[in-house]
Amino acid sequence: METSKGQYDWVTFDLADGELGCDQTLEVPISVRNIQSHKRKFTLRIKSDFTQRDQLVEWFLALEGQKSKEFTLSPLEKNIIEEDMDIEANTTRKLILRIRTPKGGYNGDRMALSFEIASEDGVHRIEKKATFTLVPVVVALKTTVGNEFQVARDLERRSEKDKSDRQERDPAATNEVLAIMSPYEVKGYIFVETMHPDRVNFIARGIKGYKGSVVGTIKLSEIEHYLTPKPAVTGIELGAYVELIDGPFKGEKAKVMAVDSSKEEVTVQLVESMVPIPVTVRAEAIRMLDTK
Repeated sequence: METSKGQYDWVTFDLADGELGCDQTLEVPISVRNIQSHKRKFTLRIKSDFTQRDQLVEWFLALEGQKSKEFTLSPLEKNIIEEDMDIEANTTRKLILRIRTPKGGYNGDRMALSFEIASEDGVHRIEKKATFTLVPVVVALKTTVGNEFQVARDLERRSEKDKSDRQERDPAATNEVLAIMSPYEVKGYIFVETMHPDRVNFIARGIKGYKGSVVGTIKLSEIEHYLTPKPAVTGIELGAYVELIDGPFKGEKAKVMAVDSSKEEVTVQLVESMVPIPVTVRAEAIRMLDTK
């Protein structure tokens, strides 16, 4: 076995512990060079170990090089993976290791992988270990403009019902929706934190105003500025025209008559009402109209 410096003369293999969401793929390039003057055999060995609540949950691993191979890994299927490589003198063999997480799992589930690359003659050998931990992801759901709050509210109710139904079969079942954010400034989208994006789409089917999901996940850094909420009455001015988007007067047009910042309530007068009766509603229940 060579020194650490010598090892990197013949192998490039950058791998580190990481956090991944469900149904995500991590690519790890591997480059092995035979730096001697004759053909030699190298072997890549991978061992797996798991810490997860559901023993049936499967992870996936693929090796792509001259041939592509795919493997299923779980606490019940953690066989040692071996890949032999015959490499000519002064020649480099390149592989791509792809690690794909389960479509659904529990927060904190982990897969630990131990890697060894060694030459048959024992001259070169390297070992690396890495642990991959499942964490929640944030996905964006599309809604009709003006129905963001209602879709978020109905999704919360649906997810609670879904959890109750699943608990009849599995008492340990948890809510697939961990959190929902519907920023006032964002029109046509809501953000959902989940361990299982596919299940969120299933639960949301049929909700009025739900228009599907955006492919991929959202980085928390992209939306964290919404986590410090502005008062719901921000931007609402006296005399402005609005649309009621929740409550018994949903769909009605109205004019703002008073704004109560402390209670985050707005008093409006319905535009098409025969009798000009003032109505007080939550600020979240109105949508500003473009009067330009």
